[in-house]
Amino acid sequence: MSESLDDLIICSKCQTVHKKIKLPSKKVAKCSSCGVTLYSNVEDIFKKTVAFSITAFILFVVVNSFPIITVTIAGQTTSLAIPSMLYRLFNDGFIVIGSIVFVVIILAPLTIMLSFVALAFLSYFQLFKKFSKHIILFLIISRHWAMVDIFAVSILVALVKLFGYAQIHFGVSFFALIFFLAVDLFVLKLIRPVELWIYFERAYREK
Repeated sequence: MSESLDDLIICSKCQTVHKKIKLPSKKVAKCSSCGVTLYSNVEDIFKKTVAFSITAFILFVVVNSFPIITVTIAGQTTSLAIPSMLYRLFNDGFIVIGSIVFVVIILAPLTIMLSFVALAFLSYFQLFKKFSKHIILFLIISRHWAMVDIFAVSILVALVKLFGYAQIHFGVSFFALIFFLAVDLFVLKLIRPVELWIYFERAYREK
């Protein structure tokens, strides 16, 4: 009975029950009632996800290694870098705010990227099945905690207010941040939780 239930999927919009099938490359399964996408070809998605996760990790290192922007106002120059920003928050006594910022723009994104790579590696070699299941649960829960996009928007809002009376120089980390957001959008937004489970089930069942 449990195996038959594992082969079923419920539409998140209209609750229509469908039987899961293995899709050809670059194909998606849609609800027969409302047309909502149920899942995609998981093999294609995870190959891309691993590649994008490694790329995102490299960009993430760059973003946190150099100043994002340098602002000059009335002869005084100030650089914005994530490590120095966190240091100032903690040094000035904003422990709670500093901890939240550290979690949402450093710890959560970094852990999610490494978890995707670990899941693909473990499932490919059929290692530590129970641990791989915990990784999926972690990814489903933690994907909402990565808020680098909100951090980037706050920088852009601040820049709009400074353009009139300040000289702004964009560092290499600024452009790395833009590319990182594009990669992050693919990894976190386009892969659905159900596709994680489908990939997990097939990886440990077929090989």
